[in-house]
Amino acid sequence: MNDQPGSATSAAALGTQDVDITDQQKRLALGLISSCHTLNHLQYSITSVLFPVMMTELGFGLLQLGFLSALSSFVGQGLQGIYGFFAGFFRRTTLLGLGNVIVGVVAMLQYFVTSYAQLITARVAIDVGSSPQHPLGSSVLSRYFPKARGWALTFHHSAGNLGSFLGPALASLALLYMGWQTAFVVFGIPSVLMGLTLFFVGDRTGDAEKLAGGKKKMKSNIDAYLQCLKNRNIVFTSLVLMVGAAGRGTGVNVTFLVPFFMARFDVTASGGGLLLTLMQGAGLVGPLAIAWFSDRSGKRTLITQATLLLSAVMTVWLVQHATMGPLLYLNLILYGAFVQARGSLTQSMIGDFASAETTDAAFSIFYFVGFISGPIWTLIIGYLMESYGFEPAFYVAAGTYIAGMLLLMLIKDEKVS
Repeated sequence: MNDQPGSATSAAALGTQDVDITDQQKRLALGLISSCHTLNHLQYSITSVLFPVMMTELGFGLLQLGFLSALSSFVGQGLQGIYGFFAGFFRRTTLLGLGNVIVGVVAMLQYFVTSYAQLITARVAIDVGSSPQHPLGSSVLSRYFPKARGWALTFHHSAGNLGSFLGPALASLALLYMGWQTAFVVFGIPSVLMGLTLFFVGDRTGDAEKLAGGKKKMKSNIDAYLQCLKNRNIVFTSLVLMVGAAGRGTGVNVTFLVPFFMARFDVTASGGGLLLTLMQGAGLVGPLAIAWFSDRSGKRTLITQATLLLSAVMTVWLVQHATMGPLLYLNLILYGAFVQARGSLTQSMIGDFASAETTDAAFSIFYFVGFISGPIWTLIIGYLMESYGFEPAFYVAAGTYIAGMLLLMLIKDEKVS
């Protein structure tokens, strides 16, 4: 593989030239796109509290819970790989807005769910709607903030973590006053409203792409993908995100930690949701601090390796607690900070390694490769928990971070854009 991405075609270059973007437009794009990211993660994190309540009523167990999360995520995250092709034909902000409207509408339709099969259908549709958020949102912000790319992408990532942080607490509070059906409606409304606002935001990064014809657009998009696949840094950075069992913001943590807390510490779903909120709070603050340090140290790869090692340690430590106490709370804080840091660090690395012409394709490949394994890991961890208990499942998860450390040894930590 080549270490540098080659130059893409002139049509691709047209679509990625800097345009006259004001600071106000940059702030507006950052605010709206990040707010939608918050709501996307909120839609997932509330299920960590609502699903355990629904399990008895709809009649499904931990293995079925893992399958539900795996199937819906596999569909939605698999679609993340295609948006590098669409970016030259449609406004990125329009695709983002449409996706968020779908998420909100289907979330509200869960009010009528009465069976496990209907729940699967709804969750798959929500994942389809959320699929543009990561690749297109990151691509727009990477282009808008070329001199502050790490900060902008980490802010966007942390906005998603904010949704993951707020979700369990808000869902726990909602269950005190309403049923899970009404809760889905309440949480779906903001996603619809926020999605509609994106239809009125122009995609300034894509204005020049309209000058190229359809065939040229498609050829340039394909060339951009090929350039990224030849870039060892982009490929191996994507694989680092792929091999870890948790740390993508959803999946293993959101699906299984509350049932683990309920079984281990004999707490209610609301109590387990509050423990998860503590962990998600650390996942909100920790990555920002770690990314800030990596920007200034210039040792992003080494810092990512350190966070992966600490993620493995914190995962093993988590299943050693027999009762709740100060050490458990400390463990949850450190677990959230280190496990969640991998996402923001690897996003910044992709932004560093991708050229202007390959930004859309690079983020599409990154999120496809990095996130497509999420549902697979969720299904594996669910099977291990159902068949062998919580401890072996968490030990396997810890081992995945060590694999990520080894992959980082294959990366040449150098910027190309």
